[in-house]
Amino acid sequence: MRVRAIMLPFAKLNCISVEDTVEKAIGIIDEHGLLSLPVVDGTEFIGVLSKQFVFEEFFHGEWGREEFLQKKVREFMRSKIDTMPEDMRIEEAAVRFITSKARFIPVTNEYNQLLGIVTQQAVFKQYQKMFGEAHNSLVIYNYDNRGTLARLSETVAKAGGNICNLLVMPTEVMDLVEMFLRIEAADFEKVVKALKKQGFDVRDIKYEKGQA
Repeated sequence: MRVRAIMLPFAKLNCISVEDTVEKAIGIIDEHGLLSLPVVDGTEFIGVLSKQFVFEEFFHGEWGREEFLQKKVREFMRSKIDTMPEDMRIEEAAVRFITSKARFIPVTNEYNQLLGIVTQQAVFKQYQKMFGEAHNSLVIYNYDNRGTLARLSETVAKAGGNICNLLVMPTEVMDLVEMFLRIEAADFEKVVKALKKQGFDVRDIKYEKGQA
């Protein structure tokens, strides 16, 4: 999946102009319960204004309140901001959030026009859907042998199950891999027994509500 599928589009964003006053920016931030805002010049992405940074500048500066509130956004915004293209994969976006302290990352095109933003919450929601809190799931540990996935899929299908999500993660212990499966099945216990009978190391079994 690409970030375009989960981004908040430009038309729905609360943005401010480089020529807006600090007073207007803080008003928008407080009204919508935000911590920062994208700064634009028309549709061109210019930077980000952080509420925390503005307050720090006020308390460390030597100016009156009214004077400060009438200053322009361009004086306090951060312009060196990491952006991403709309066709970036969601897993790549997740890495960006892990390696930065950003609460959102702007999505721009080749002309630096702001298309939208991707938030940490939007990315995490997709991973939550993948793992599925209320679904049948299990973990299988297996050595990365050729044909394992085919045998696994066949076993699940013959037992009346359907693999909805499959995530394969290396454990960094020899060639052992951890495979997370979310499975739809009228009789999930039958699927579990079939996998065990075929010699799969089945662990961390989680039943859909009402099936345990």
